[in-house]
Amino acid sequence: MDELVLALASVIRLTSLAAVCAMLSATRPARLLTAYVVAGFAFSAAVGIVLVVLLGVSAGPQGPEDVRAVIAFILAAISLGYAAGLLVRWVPRPRRNATGAAPGPGSDSWLGRRLAHLSVRSAALAGVLTHLPGVFYFAALSAIISSTSSEANRVFQVLVYNAIWLAMPMTALVMATRRPVELQDRLLRVTKWIWHRQRSIMITVFGLLGVYLIVRGVVDLRS
Repeated sequence: MDELVLALASVIRLTSLAAVCAMLSATRPARLLTAYVVAGFAFSAAVGIVLVVLLGVSAGPQGPEDVRAVIAFILAAISLGYAAGLLVRWVPRPRRNATGAAPGPGSDSWLGRRLAHLSVRSAALAGVLTHLPGVFYFAALSAIISSTSSEANRVFQVLVYNAIWLAMPMTALVMATRRPVELQDRLLRVTKWIWHRQRSIMITVFGLLGVYLIVRGVVDLRS
């Protein structure tokens, strides 16, 4: 359940939305989205599987609750530190371009310029770069390790987590052959809405994640 909540919380990423919007505006969006989804899923799932196997073995049968608690507290410190840095403006938010537009296709932002002329190879690279593991991913892996001692079950949960994480581009791929223009318009609206509120959203999300991880760490210590 914990990993499901974390997966749903990390479904929408601004960079992923911008990349999908750019691919939907291409002549053959299905090819680009396929490369994006396959590369992103393969990379993030492979990293997740390797980590759950290694961390599961390293935890061993002795004191797994203590190990999980330490991991939870470390991730909580990172998450709360990032939220606090954004709150007091020690951590700079991505700079807007001159027009203040979201970093989607057609904007003059760094990401927008690189999404302007996508090939299959660059779409695959974008799939990897927009799904690099972060705090949410490591928190989900920790929850997966805590949920079962079966290695096969852990690997299965990693695959499910990544499928949920890439649900948005997967949905776009299914719809790309039907209504790509309408879908792109909706995604652009969501991207712009998030872009103009990203600081507040990130402070809230990372703050809540940090609190959640502290609570889970305390529970692990007491169990």
